[in-house]
Amino acid sequence: MPRGRGGERQGTPGTAYGNRTDLNMPISTVPGQDYGKAATQRAAQQAVPMGQAPQAPVAPAVQKAPAPQPGSMPYIADTLRPNEPVTTGLPFGPGPGPEAMQNVGRAPLSSSLSAMIRPGGNSSILMDLADSARNLGL
Repeated sequence: MPRGRGGERQGTPGTAYGNRTDLNMPISTVPGQDYGKAATQRAAQQAVPMGQAPQAPVAPAVQKAPAPQPGSMPYIADTLRPNEPVTTGLPFGPGPGPEAMQNVGRAPLSSSLSAMIRPGGNSSILMDLADSARNLGL
């Protein structure tokens, strides 16, 4: 089925239209070009006019919050281990390395999986994983 190239054009070439700001720009060329380049540039703009340069959005004014007074921040507390280096548990720096962190605060995998099991709402896969971890001693 053949398709047409659209209907009749509405408007007059060379007329300024309020809703087409790209057609209302004056033709301009870059100064200091090689001979003949400005004429080529002018002809290209008459065929397809240049659009306006994009403008950066203006950021809204933000009011700065007052600076907190020393000692007024409730979420900053003293450390619970003041004599322990911050590099404890890492393979570098002062303090014991990763070997000191072997079983600190870790529950066995089977216990963790068993805690996730809810009566009546579990898939058999989660129960099978918990049983397998328990059988392997994990």
